[in-house]
Amino acid sequence: MRKEGRIVRESFLKKKVARLPYIYEEVADPDQKQRICRAILADLPLWFGIPEANSEYEHRVREHPFTAVFDGEQAVGFISMLIHNRYHSEIYVMGIKVAYHRKGIGRGLIQQVKNQAKEEGRWLLTVKTLYEGRESEEYLKTRLFYQSVGFFPVEVFPDLWGPENPCLMMAMILTTA
Repeated sequence: MRKEGRIVRESFLKKKVARLPYIYEEVADPDQKQRICRAILADLPLWFGIPEANSEYEHRVREHPFTAVFDGEQAVGFISMLIHNRYHSEIYVMGIKVAYHRKGIGRGLIQQVKNQAKEEGRWLLTVKTLYEGRESEEYLKTRLFYQSVGFFPVEVFPDLWGPENPCLMMAMILTTA
């Protein structure tokens, strides 16, 4: 389906998400993915404050499925996925500009990747975030968001991102065999 010159997944246009005034677009161009990622992470220094990590995100999103959210012509959010195998996909990186938090955009992105993963026969969706053992008001909000959309804590990797940033893997079961 085409809407305002952009491709929008029909499977995504359901219920609450369809009434949002934003356009969700799959982005194929690697340079555009990188530009969008860079601009949005720059708006989120309390979540993405490690320049080396941001540089890696910007580089790696070029290779992976990527959906951006637009308010008019301005990109205001995105999600990039890792496809591990036929059963499992992972949210590699997701960001929404601060001015657009709590407007349903994150839920819309999660719903879109859930729908797509289910259509492709995947059973498991995961995400990694900062473990609660390292206090952070921003990441508390992040963990609560993920829990509110159906993720649950699975495992802590204390050294994956270094001992100062313990990693929590969260998961969502999409379907049963």
